[in-house]
Amino acid sequence: MTESQRQVRIVALVPAAMREKVRRQLAPLGVMIDFIGKVAELSHLTLSRVTYHVALLPAALPDNGWWSLWGEIALLNPQPEILVYAHTASFQLWSGVLEIGGYDVIVEPFTDEEIQRAVLRAAKSFEDRCSTESRNE
Repeated sequence: MTESQRQVRIVALVPAAMREKVRRQLAPLGVMIDFIGKVAELSHLTLSRVTYHVALLPAALPDNGWWSLWGEIALLNPQPEILVYAHTASFQLWSGVLEIGGYDVIVEPFTDEEIQRAVLRAAKSFEDRCSTESRNE
């Protein structure tokens, strides 16, 4: 495992019943995961000034939850790569996620290998983007 993999930090909006599975699936990567149960908890993380490489978020949120969530995610600086998980993925969902600046969609139930690959790709994209932005300043 490389040094950058040990430093990968994820914020994950997942139901409590799913947290242990996600933690177990990502444990081999040595990532740090901050789980949240609702969008409002993200504002506390925003204030902490922690850098997140990846945000693991559900495709389905009640009411206008995605607008609230996107507003909070936009406050994170730098903004993490967005991985959206869903029970089924359509072209419309995938293109919608990409259109709002998300990185990818992963379909539940995902295998250990699928979620690990998705997180590593997203974390690499985050690092590449931050590296490019810092060179352009």
